[in-house]
Amino acid sequence: MKRLLAVLMIFLCIFPLTVQAAPTLEQYNYPSETRQKGQIIWKLSGVGKPSEPLLLVPNDRLIILTGSKMLCIDLQGNLLWETKVGNGKMGSPIITENGTIFTAGKGMVVETKINGARGWSFTALPGGKDKEPQLAGGLDNLIYLPLPYALYALDPKGHTVWNFSPWDNSDRFTTKNKDKRSFMDCAADEQTFFTVYADEKAAYKLVAIDNSGNRLWTYWLGDLIGVNILPGEQERVYVTATLKPSKRPGGGKSSSGKLNQGRIYCFDRNSGKKPLWQYNVKISDCLTAPVLSGGQLYVVGGSNIYGLDADAGTLKFENRLLDLVSVPAVDENNRRIYAGSSKGHLYAIGSNGRLDWSRQLEGAVEHTPLLGMDGYIYVCTQKGNLYKIRDNAAGLSADLN
Repeated sequence: MKRLLAVLMIFLCIFPLTVQAAPTLEQYNYPSETRQKGQIIWKLSGVGKPSEPLLLVPNDRLIILTGSKMLCIDLQGNLLWETKVGNGKMGSPIITENGTIFTAGKGMVVETKINGARGWSFTALPGGKDKEPQLAGGLDNLIYLPLPYALYALDPKGHTVWNFSPWDNSDRFTTKNKDKRSFMDCAADEQTFFTVYADEKAAYKLVAIDNSGNRLWTYWLGDLIGVNILPGEQERVYVTATLKPSKRPGGGKSSSGKLNQGRIYCFDRNSGKKPLWQYNVKISDCLTAPVLSGGQLYVVGGSNIYGLDADAGTLKFENRLLDLVSVPAVDENNRRIYAGSSKGHLYAIGSNGRLDWSRQLEGAVEHTPLLGMDGYIYVCTQKGNLYKIRDNAAGLSADLN
């Protein structure tokens, strides 16, 4: 027995066990809190640094992805379950109507059931050098997995329905392009899958493929830093793209200095030879994903929030807010916009783009706030804190606007 204990002690010294503390729930039952425009109801600490935006699944449950770990939390702040869904960072998940969750890894798709149990997994040759795996969902819960050599369309049970290959005709004669092809973003609607990829020459292309695996069109976007795709209404698709600063002939940067060129596009889903409209901005960082609501398109970039007419591409408003970084969330009922800052502020913005109130939280708010069906706002910060917040001024702001 002594020898066994000695061996165990040596093992623990060489391979120490790391035990992560359970999340801690704090109720904000303070009289002063009810007077806040942005009233904190509770804070759940220790959930981990979120790698993707919060998700809401059936039965009013929140899903948080922190690297390769997934947590499920109810709207009262109780941790229901947590599970590991892969090795390394997983991409943005897909939620089906029954609450099944699909996540992407390197060349793979993993199913997680609504109770946290592991389902099926689909594995293919990964290839490429993507930092974040891509995944999109389409009609009849079709799952799109783009890989450097092919696009896989899977059914909800993990079976291949079809695959699209090659991406380019040149792939037929070489494998070099396949190894260096990378994907920046992808999205899908009921009829079409969209993705942006680049080859070894940094040739970034927006590609549209129908739900039967036929290429519809390709559009050249330039040399990009970031891109986001949003399928919209009336057979339109919106794209926000941030281009690398152009260089002078001598090797220096262009006259625009350190600013990047951001472009907001609107394409026809069936023909992408030319954008329906394009709006250009100069920004210090990258444009966020666009959000479509009530005929307006909302985008954040360079600490500014832009509101554009979705049909014409004309600017409705522009407002600069300190350290604004997150994708905005729009409450159509109260005509309210919520967004977060890198310094931990949650901003509440009116439909005219003007700031109504802000609330300081612990940790940067880099991911879009989640608007719950219960009327509350849920925010997860980069410090690993999950907040439930009530907007006590929402109805009043809607009346004033």
